[in-house]
Order: sequence, then C-alpha cells, then structure tokens
Amino acid sequence: MGCIGRETTAGRKAAEVSREALVLLDEMEELLSEKVLNYAVRAAE
Repeated sequence: MGCIGRETTAGRKAAEVSREALVLLDEMEELLSEKVLNYAVRAAE
C-alpha cells in the first residue's frame, strides 16, 4: 500500500499503479507456486 501512496504522490493515478502492482503480485505468485510444487514433488520421492 505504501508503494501506491508514493506513486500517487509522484503524480501517477492510483488505478494505474494498482493494476501494475496486481500484475507483479500475480507473477510472483506464479513463480512461487512452481517452486513450491517442485519441493512437494521432491519430498514425495
């Protein structure tokens, strides 16, 4: 949330910043999910 506040203070629209933050969070979730799945497969072996 601090990131959105800093960016809007710098003149960017909150909706634009929020959309970009959501894309980044989705990408991080995707990367972490793959890593977690790999660990789960290894643990089962």
